[in-house]
Order: sequence, then C-alpha cells, then structure tokens
Amino acid sequence: MTILETSAPPITRVRVLTGEDVDPARRGSKSVVAFSDCRYYCPDAATVERCIEHLRASDERLRSRPDEQMLWDWECTYFEADPDNENGGGTVLLGVAWYDRAFFDDRRGAWFGAMHTRIYQEIGVPFENVTVEHWLALDAAEWKTEGAAL
Repeated sequence: MTILETSAPPITRVRVLTGEDVDPARRGSKSVVAFSDCRYYCPDAATVERCIEHLRASDERLRSRPDEQMLWDWECTYFEADPDNENGGGTVLLGVAWYDRAFFDDRRGAWFGAMHTRIYQEIGVPFENVTVEHWLALDAAEWKTEGAAL
C-alpha cells in the first residue's frame, strides 16, 4: 500500500466563498505576513448554512472598508460534509491572510474573544468545535536562506 492508497472513503471539499487567495485584485500589492486556518464543525445542515451566511456577510463588511484598513482578508471558504453525520453537518474551513505583522500579533487571538464566542453561539457552533491555527509567512530573504540550507 502506498501513501495515496487508503480504504477510507474520499472526502469532498466544496468551495462556498471565494477569497483573496484566488482573486489577485483583492490582495493587490500587499504581502502576506501570516496565515490562519479556521475550522468550524457544524452539527447539522442548518448550522452549516448559518455559518456560511455569517462569513459571507462578514466578507461584505470587510470589503467595504477603505484599502488602507485592509490589514487582513479572507481566503476561500470550503465545506467538507461529514459522511458520518446524518444531519448534514460537517466542517466549514476558512483561511485568513494577514498583511500587517503588528496587527496580526495584536488580533491573532480574537477568535476566542467575547465577540467571536457570541457569534459562534448565534450560529450554533459549540466553542469546542472551533479550531484555529496560525503560521508566519517567510519573506523572500528568509525563503532563500531556508532554501539554501536544504
């Protein structure tokens, strides 16, 4: 058996919202300094719909800001149905691209603050079903140094 061979059923990931990672005009000349991977496990189809709608509305509000206030942006949002969930639930996956290091350092923990906790309750996603991971991006000079060391 190779790493690509498995007896597990395939998982389908469906893009439900388009983000800055596939729309070069959204990013413009900004450089990404960090990324966040946000995952929301929704217990049923109605919660999935509310979650996606909240993200769509948030994206519209974000995109209405002046460009100088665009210190972060959403990447594409995907949905992965849970084949074992008979209620149509599954995971909504959202990426965040951060363009300003100080802003990222200040706001990276916002996902577990009071405002976001209230939003999760409105949507119906239990807090324990929310995971967020962050990564710093290498700049070109670091990439060359790291690549040379390989």
